[in-house]
Amino acid sequence: MKNVIVVCEAGISTSLLVKKLNELAQENEETFNIHSKSTEEGLDYVKKEPVDAVLLVPQIHHKEKEYKEVTNGKVLKVSVNDYNNMNAYSIFEQLNEAI
Repeated sequence: MKNVIVVCEAGISTSLLVKKLNELAQENEETFNIHSKSTEEGLDYVKKEPVDAVLLVPQIHHKEKEYKEVTNGKVLKVSVNDYNNMNAYSIFEQLNEAI
């Protein structure tokens, strides 16, 4: 099972994206555990739990270095266009390529 977190400022605005990504994982018979975290929760989480990937939404792209310092998982920045359009297909494709 691939463990993935989607991180935003408060951990709330990503709920729709996480739902769509989990649906795509099921449709493609992929074994993903995808959930959202706030910025601070995410940092604490990756320090304690192994993750395969961290998806940073646009408003926290500036936190990329902090996440890379505390996890061995891939840290990916979700593009502004993909996030604004909730393009889960594009994000899921990028996630699959990365891990």
